[in-house]
Amino acid sequence: MFTWRLRPTIKKAWGDAVSEHGKNGACEFFGGDLQGIYNKLDYLQELGVTALYLNPIFSAPSNHKYDTVDYLNVDSHLGTNKLFATMVEDLHGRDMKIMLDAVFNHTSVDHPWFDMYKRNSLTHEEGAYANPASPYRDYYQFEGDTTQYVGWNGIATLPKLNFSNPHVRDYIYAGDDAVIKHWLRPPYNIDAWRFDVIHMLGEGEGAFNNAHYVREFRNAAKSVNQNCYVLGEHFSEASQWLQGDQEDGAMNYYGFAHPIRAFFAQQDIAYQPCQIDAQELVEWLNEARGKIPWLNQLSQFNQLDSHDTMRFLTMLNEDIETLHLALLMLFAYVGTPCIYYGTEVALQGGRDPDNRRCFPWDRVESDGKLQTFLFVQKLIAIRKSATALQSGNFHWLNVQGRSFAFARFTQKQCYICLINNGDHELLIDLPLWQLDIESGVLEDQLSDAQWRLQEGSISIEIAAKQGMLLKLC
Repeated sequence: MFTWRLRPTIKKAWGDAVSEHGKNGACEFFGGDLQGIYNKLDYLQELGVTALYLNPIFSAPSNHKYDTVDYLNVDSHLGTNKLFATMVEDLHGRDMKIMLDAVFNHTSVDHPWFDMYKRNSLTHEEGAYANPASPYRDYYQFEGDTTQYVGWNGIATLPKLNFSNPHVRDYIYAGDDAVIKHWLRPPYNIDAWRFDVIHMLGEGEGAFNNAHYVREFRNAAKSVNQNCYVLGEHFSEASQWLQGDQEDGAMNYYGFAHPIRAFFAQQDIAYQPCQIDAQELVEWLNEARGKIPWLNQLSQFNQLDSHDTMRFLTMLNEDIETLHLALLMLFAYVGTPCIYYGTEVALQGGRDPDNRRCFPWDRVESDGKLQTFLFVQKLIAIRKSATALQSGNFHWLNVQGRSFAFARFTQKQCYICLINNGDHELLIDLPLWQLDIESGVLEDQLSDAQWRLQEGSISIEIAAKQGMLLKLC
């Protein structure tokens, strides 16, 4: 039996503190909108960003918008469809792309199909809730003629859609005017969809035939834009969805965020103590990569943190040096790097909703280019100019204690990432003969220091809490 507690909308000023975890976070509004993003495209371009991933922007009562009321219209708190189309056109003119969040597992109780409070019906009294005769009754999963229904993850405000209903399928992906196709077409022309809780989409409460529906989502998106990036949200191992016929990539918690957290922040997925050394990190990363094809490895969506996790800098107890090591790993490793907004200005935040604090524009405006901003900007620039870091092969060169080194390379280019997460200076041997490289000059792209390689091997001293990104010249 669900219990209800209606909460009031809370208006707050930009930068005010958010509520504690589990309280009024979803009801608080600080004034952020699409126009605000549009106004800061110059800032994002200066940082080097090539694509934006937005949390849901469609009409919904909460501030997080994961409780959709209307899939075809931008929420009025955020702007208009016309403004969004104009912003995307500008983005594309800057050679940037945009990904939207697809929340197709469930809707809001205020969606016209459900209409619990009888205020959004398409026609009077047609909503499915408390109305067994509603034409939308079978769009959801009710228990007979009762008011009991399946809510996502047991959450009453998020009634789960019924994909065994052909009308739901047509509306979401199968029809000519389906939601997935609608936003990929003019005037919006988005470039990617991120599918929320994609492994839970399917028939019935147990998401039967899930693989079939994920393939259909993919086919629908690719039918409009064959280059559309199809991303799935998974907190756990997701290799069965990443074999080339379903998702292009997954939010790579299992294969990147979780092991990186354990190595650098000594915490597990539940923020409990969990410390692994470099050898254990390598084994974890290798296992995750080895389960999926190479092209899917390159398309994995790597993050240190997200809107669903505590901010990485907070997990590190404000240790900027270690944050920079983790950022170096993010941009040098196999996959697609994504930074959560504010990381570049050392924004902190605890558990949701504290991890969704307002962007501290005062730091940019008063302090100029902060240390972390400049570091991220440099990493982005290097990554964008280096084919080897984008799609090159991968090879571990040295793994010991709290340090490691690996190479990313093509036939014409080679980069070597060295990271010492320990408390003491180390001498790291780099056996580049393993890559059939015998000589050359290694130049650190972060400090401009140089070393000459001879006879296929070199040893480099690296200070405690230091990282290097060497390019073979």
